[in-house]
This record gives sequence, C-alpha cells and structure tokens, in this order.
Amino acid sequence: MKKTFLLAAVLCTITAAAQVEVKSIVELPGTNNQGFCSPQFAPTGDYLLFTTSSCKGLVKYDLADNSVLQLTDADNAGYEAKISDGGKMVVFRDVQYRDNRRYTAIKRINLENGEIAILDDYSREKYAFDFSGGTIRVAKGKQMKSQRLLTDIREVENKYVVAIEDMDLVLYTNNVRRVLNPQGKCSYIWPNISPDKKHLVYTVASGDKFGTYVCDMEGNNVTYLGYVGAPQWLGNNYVVGMLDLWGDGYKYTHSPLVTIRIDAQNLTIHKIPGHEIVLYPAANQEGDKVVFAADGAVYMMNVEIKD
Repeated sequence: MKKTFLLAAVLCTITAAAQVEVKSIVELPGTNNQGFCSPQFAPTGDYLLFTTSSCKGLVKYDLADNSVLQLTDADNAGYEAKISDGGKMVVFRDVQYRDNRRYTAIKRINLENGEIAILDDYSREKYAFDFSGGTIRVAKGKQMKSQRLLTDIREVENKYVVAIEDMDLVLYTNNVRRVLNPQGKCSYIWPNISPDKKHLVYTVASGDKFGTYVCDMEGNNVTYLGYVGAPQWLGNNYVVGMLDLWGDGYKYTHSPLVTIRIDAQNLTIHKIPGHEIVLYPAANQEGDKVVFAADGAVYMMNVEIKD
C-alpha cells in the first residue's frame, strides 16, 4: 500500500522560515521489509539503486512500474556504486577473500543486456572511481586509469574524481592528483562533488575539527556546517543528510533527516511521523526529490527549494 504524509504532519524545523519545503512523502511500493538501504537516483531519474545495510548486492528499482531487478549479489557492490549519465551502465566493487585477505575488483554491468565485466582486476587496494561523461575513471594513486564505456554521452571539460586515501581528502582533476586536506591532517570521510562541479562537501570524522564542511574545488573558502551524517548534494546550494545518530553508544534512538544551505544558513530538521531513524538520504539531480530508508522501507520525499 502506498502511504503519503502531507506537509502539515511531516515537517518540524528549527528555522523560522524553512527554505527546503516538504510537499509530501511516499513509501515506495514493494520496498517494505526487503532490507533495502542507501538508495540513490540514476542521473536520468527513472530508477533507483538499492543495496543492503552491509552493502552486499545491488538492486534496480524502476520508478515507472515499481519493479525490482537484482543486478548483482557481489559483496561491497553497494559501497559508492556509480551510474553513468545516461543510466545505461553501473560500476561497482566486488570483494573476495583469499587466505583471510581482502581483494577488491571494479566491475561494470550493462543494464541493456545484463553483461558484467571487470574494469580493474582484484587487488589489495580499494580505488576510488567515477564517471566523466561516458568514461569511467579509476584513481590509482599517481595514475588515473580511464576507459570509455559509452559513446552516446557527452565529453566533459574537467574530469574529477574525489577520494579518501590514507584518511586524506584527495581530488583528481583530469590526471592531476592533489591532496586538499582543508582542515589539515585529519580523518576525512564522505566526500562528494556538487552537481555543478564547483564545491566539495566532506566530513572530518574525529578530533577537535569534527564536523561537516563545504569548500571550493581548490580546497579554499571553507564553510563549517556543523555535523551532517553521510552528506549528499540537494541541488548545488544545499546538502541533505542525517543530523546525528543520537543513542547510548550501542543502539541508535534518533536520526532525523536534515537539510542545510552551503553557507550554513537555513538548517532544517525534517522529522518523519512514525520514523525516528532515517538513514542515508540522497537527492535527484534536479534537487526536488529525496529518497531515504526508514524502518525497513524506502521513501521518496518531494521537496521545493525556496531560494
């Protein structure tokens, strides 16, 4: 059954006039009690990818007919999987264990015919990767490995891959590798590039600089956002994520969804009736829809940015 909550019952905000207005929230049919987690939109907006809480496997969810298709059951496939601009190709990790040692390969699946192929063979390293137009780029230390997968997608002027390497925040621009580390030597996590390729959002995981930040592509003009768990871009001027995991250190009790503008204004806490814990929200490219997991189901939240 499809469940919809209207705005009056949905939104609790700590600002006087929220700039991200929630229009409705809908439970996606067929997702309840399926163990789906970490949903993400295809750039084309016509389907979602799901994984599990352990990042095992990838599932495609068609938004037109609510159908579910298992793409792979590979271990770690759901960790930072990437979708091509045209939505025809998905690139993911596959983890195997040999003699109690972990090996990771990077693979792609063609959604038009289901064919799976290895792009980067099994190794002890966990390389970052991303699409630039129709080309997949794998950051391998000082080397950038590129492979053209699709010919119907535009080429882009600047090709970026952001990575965490030995806890450093690293940005690859074309074939140039730079360690940014805007807060100095820290433990960086959750880096993401804005859709317009002008900003980075990232989190410092510990220490006196703990929190979430936005900077430009040079690592300058840094803005502190407080703490936003697993931050993702909502358009080019807002970030969406989890406010915090408030608990006793052993069991999470609250994790509301939060949106904040990249100038650290208009922080809004969105509390969903009946759902104290909202996990890993992500937005579409247009910035008018957010998907998230809560209590065993996946939900879509329709929003309007009022800037």
